Amino acid sequence: SVAEQPPDFQAAAAAAAAAARASSSSEPEPDQWSASECGFLDPDVQRVMRGGGAAEDITQYPIHGWVDVTGEFNDACSELQPGELAQDMMFGLFEAMSAIEIMDPKMDVGMGFDRLDLPPPSFEAAIAMGAIKLDDLTASELIGVFDALFACIVSWLEGNSMDQVLFTCLYLHAPAKIKDRALRVFCTAVRNLIVVIKNIIAVAAVNEEEDFQLYGNSALLAAEKAQPGMVFASLKEVEDEVVRKCKQLAAPEDWMAVVHRLRFMRHLFQVVYQVEQMANIDIGEETLNEIYKNLNVASELLPLIRRTLDRGTQPEKGSDAPNPMGFSPRIHDRSQPPAFPRSIKIKDRPTSYQFLEEMVARFKYACKVIKHKDYYSALVKTFQSPSELSFSRVSPSQNFFIEYSKKSGQCILSRSVLQSLFSANIRLMHGKLPMKQFLRHSVQSFNSPPVLNAKHPVAADPKVQQHLENFFRYCINMNTFTQFIRICGFNRARQRDKLARLIENFDTIQVDAARLDSLMNQMANEKAMEGNEPLATALNHSTHFSTWVLYNCFRAMLIFLMSGFELELYAVHEFLYIYWYPYEFLVGFLVSALTRTENILLALEEYAEHQSKIQGNNGGPGGGVVKNNRKMPKPKKNKKQQRPYRAEIVFYHALLSLCGGMYKAMGALTKDGRVRLPLSKFDNEEIRYNRRFLPFATLTSPPPVSYAEFKSIREHMMRPSVEELYSYAAKHFDQARNVLETIQNPDQEVQSIRCIFNIKTNRPIGLQVLDLLQIARTNFVVMNVLARGHQKEVKRQPEFDFSKHNYFPIIKLK
Repeated sequence: SVAEQPPDFQAAAAAAAAAARASSSSEPEPDQWSASECGFLDPDVQRVMRGGGAAEDITQYPIHGWVDVTGEFNDACSELQPGELAQDMMFGLFEAMSAIEIMDPKMDVGMGFDRLDLPPPSFEAAIAMGAIKLDDLTASELIGVFDALFACIVSWLEGNSMDQVLFTCLYLHAPAKIKDRALRVFCTAVRNLIVVIKNIIAVAAVNEEEDFQLYGNSALLAAEKAQPGMVFASLKEVEDEVVRKCKQLAAPEDWMAVVHRLRFMRHLFQVVYQVEQMANIDIGEETLNEIYKNLNVASELLPLIRRTLDRGTQPEKGSDAPNPMGFSPRIHDRSQPPAFPRSIKIKDRPTSYQFLEEMVARFKYACKVIKHKDYYSALVKTFQSPSELSFSRVSPSQNFFIEYSKKSGQCILSRSVLQSLFSANIRLMHGKLPMKQFLRHSVQSFNSPPVLNAKHPVAADPKVQQHLENFFRYCINMNTFTQFIRICGFNRARQRDKLARLIENFDTIQVDAARLDSLMNQMANEKAMEGNEPLATALNHSTHFSTWVLYNCFRAMLIFLMSGFELELYAVHEFLYIYWYPYEFLVGFLVSALTRTENILLALEEYAEHQSKIQGNNGGPGGGVVKNNRKMPKPKKNKKQQRPYRAEIVFYHALLSLCGGMYKAMGALTKDGRVRLPLSKFDNEEIRYNRRFLPFATLTSPPPVSYAEFKSIREHMMRPSVEELYSYAAKHFDQARNVLETIQNPDQEVQSIRCIFNIKTNRPIGLQVLDLLQIARTNFVVMNVLARGHQKEVKRQPEFDFSKHNYFPIIKLK
């Protein structure tokens, strides 16, 4: 927060200004700075700043001498508390954050140099000095250079400048001049890898400035034309050559370590190159299988490489260079803009290979996107009945993207690769109009409307198809659903910002979906009046599209609201209304949407069975239907009705109880004086409330809830005594525990929805459910203890431990 300037601070500032004015009227001191010493200003600029006075001595700059205000400045700063800033009309927060701190090695490039230091050598200068070798490198030297280059690649992928990490390697400046074939081919592969990775990230367009820097010294890359298609063969030839050399040696371990690095580079480059080609050409499933095979080989090579890290030349102690030979860390310092971040620490080798191992594992996981032929559940084939839908329903691919986003973390290349694989996969599945078919299958897999079944007679009605075409074209033009997939490619903090803007677009699609459902109902009435019962029944129950849109909207709202806990955006005193909104509105709406969908599916299933019975009574002997000389099977007796969303509804009930427990617990703790509240003169709860729920303000469903309405609901909730509120919270946690205990096979039942709740993805599903159970049980005990008057005289704020779950904490008394 920006503090008001204290009187002492204003007095110190006034004293400094008076000293400056007094000094300006006195004679210049001998140690004033001359224009020759202040060469950072153009002479014309100097004359303009002097006002053009003819009698002035133009050899002297500045006219007003420097005044030492260090003492006054330190005295003024002593009045500020940690975290406070002094704001002036011409110097605010933006200027403070944009300022360059002089004499800080991280910001001031000159602090890293001594006046007697020689300039960093270029590639040609290093050759002339004998600092680098171009031929006859030993195995140890090759391993050292290769490992250092992999460390530079990892540092670049983590957001550092290409010039400050990769092109500190002098060998990359001119690989064609290197005589050692293994080193030349490897450096050429790295240069081409840079170009391919930049293309993948640029096409995916899910990077932000803090993730990755696309631009660098392009002249270095342009010096030798990139030819990615030639890299595989060159690496393979060199690899075979070194293998033949190993067979002639008595102790080939060092050279085999070189082979492993060349082979890893070949398979990694082939994977990245094939992914990059997907944006330009249509690929088949065999290409995706080839990518997966190369990733398997790369993952098998990495443990072998990590075991031989000590066989290469190691970085010198105290040096910034990742390898003693071939690197010049400061070669590009003077070519960077003035405000460029100067302090770059290249990753060490073990950490770099750990990063590469995790990245390869993420690539392998991303290849599983080919199994998801859907947006949520867009399936390979068209379902013929709701019962078939219930057996064939697969895990939603949007959940796949959300989960992958958590696994990939800050690796921009991993997130970009998934976007490329997904785009190529939907082109492979749905041809020239992939997104329209993708969305059609999404609705069909969600609630199976008969109007989308190509084998149903109603699908042949041109009027129905025209309305459907208009709706899906509108969805594509709004770019809401496609943008949701793309948002999952950004880093977690940016996802929340973009999700807030995405939620606002759902309102217009909700209106259009409701209009489509209304038209379908109107057409159903017309068909019924005409006596066409099958078409009338198919067009009836037509809340399919509005329910689908509302369900997606509610999910997006829930993800947005709960992600604030993961990003630690909420203060403890804000927990009350953050948990209140899902408890009172969101989760209930989600359960309502899923229950309505299940009822639609059951109604369609019952109608299909009814029709089959009618046809059976009119068919051949034995009750079967004879069609095309084939006897249709009898309908099954006492067939159990399928409820494909039952597990998800049960889990949402657990979420509802957990949110209710936290809401009532925060109300009780606040009323009991155990929650620290901000000072009233610095606080405006209405502004904070409106800010938290701002993205929901434009939606018509669910309707926005004003602060006055929330305040009235909260006042009503907090009327009971503190002990009663603690008891109510304990009941909610007990209900959550009971619901979670009913999940008998969590590894299957919770798989499709675990990403919504952001359960820790590095733990098996069964253990994750146990974590939620532990949270519910512990909080149940804590609320009961507080309800009995424990620590009644001690008003300390409890600790909220989110280590088990990102959204629901364990409440710990201090």
